[in-house]
Amino acid sequence: MSYRNKFLVILVSTVLVFYSVVGGLLGRDGGGEGYAPLSIFIEVLGKIQGVYVEDPNLSKVMHGALLGLLESLDPYSTYLTAEEYRRYRKNRTSGDGDIGLDLSKERSLGYIRVIHPIEGSAAAESGVKPGDIIESIDGVTTRNIGLVQAGYLLSGDVGSKVELKIRRLGRSEPVLMSVSRERSRPPSVRGRLLKDDIGYLRIPRFVEGVSAATRETLKRLAARGARKRVLDLRAGGGEAFEAGVGVANLFLDHGVIAYSEGQQSPRKEFVADPGKLASRLPLAVLQNLGSASAAEIVSVAIKENRRGDIVGVRSFGKASVQKLFALPGGAAVLLSVYKYYSQSGQVIQARGVAPDHEVTGASVHPASGEAPDGPDSGPKEDDLQLKKAIEILDSPAVPKREAA
Repeated sequence: MSYRNKFLVILVSTVLVFYSVVGGLLGRDGGGEGYAPLSIFIEVLGKIQGVYVEDPNLSKVMHGALLGLLESLDPYSTYLTAEEYRRYRKNRTSGDGDIGLDLSKERSLGYIRVIHPIEGSAAAESGVKPGDIIESIDGVTTRNIGLVQAGYLLSGDVGSKVELKIRRLGRSEPVLMSVSRERSRPPSVRGRLLKDDIGYLRIPRFVEGVSAATRETLKRLAARGARKRVLDLRAGGGEAFEAGVGVANLFLDHGVIAYSEGQQSPRKEFVADPGKLASRLPLAVLQNLGSASAAEIVSVAIKENRRGDIVGVRSFGKASVQKLFALPGGAAVLLSVYKYYSQSGQVIQARGVAPDHEVTGASVHPASGEAPDGPDSGPKEDDLQLKKAIEILDSPAVPKREAA
């Protein structure tokens, strides 16, 4: 058997193993019919090997095929080579520095898309915007890489620079940007008192401890006379989904906050604990397209429990959790294994949370630069979402409640 034929056998064997790991995605319940696409794949691979115009790099072909298979499921599932998997297990980055981006994979063109830059990060300070398409990172096109691989390219030594080529809506020419990598520091929860005794609360990032920090900020605002609340989740996110559950519970004394479920993950409900309630005051929540992950857990819980009004535009739609599965030869597959749903069963992943009051035209980080518990400066002139939230809370239809 020639080297080429041996290599083909290895490739086909890898596909068969991968098929079993994924669990019959090509047709679990269809009997033998499920293997028809697999036989077609093998035949196509044979044609590439035998009659393609050049001697193909079959390793590259196989890698691209596996990436395409995983990314056809969702932007967060991907294939890792043995080298990538070793790096992932070691520290998941190529250094201690990063530029601070929440990312997704743009489905139609295949490039990396910015959900939002993390508030206060190097990317945010350099002018990266939600919705930007990163065409290349240090000259490497993002069409041929997954999110894990993009994370490696964006990370590096603190103080080093990464070169980005960005496509932005409304601009015909690409935006070229050089961003210095920094050691990440999660932005803090902030609060201030607005006019008419409205307490404004900003949560830019959901990380461990955010629920406790939010509770303390709510207490400080109540002590200053807040009788209504605005919760700002715009351009906010973080993969700490249970931190989102904890924040939602601060405003709910009953009801299902959300539940998680997957093919092999039994349904798990997160029910509000009345002992963790921190505020019964009238509430409006701000969100935008940059609101994702844990922030969406809060929005959908407030919305479906009729606890407050959601103001802004539909959120991003990122509510799945991934798990790594090792493959023969040292490679691995990162696969989404369960999703979060609203209490009514609404899917958040890829759909987002619809607002009660659709309002566009807000700043990316409307509260950046303000000190915690800062003075009442009122909403910025272009912050139409915050203005609408204040209008709703000042409406006679909103019940007057005792401070809590």
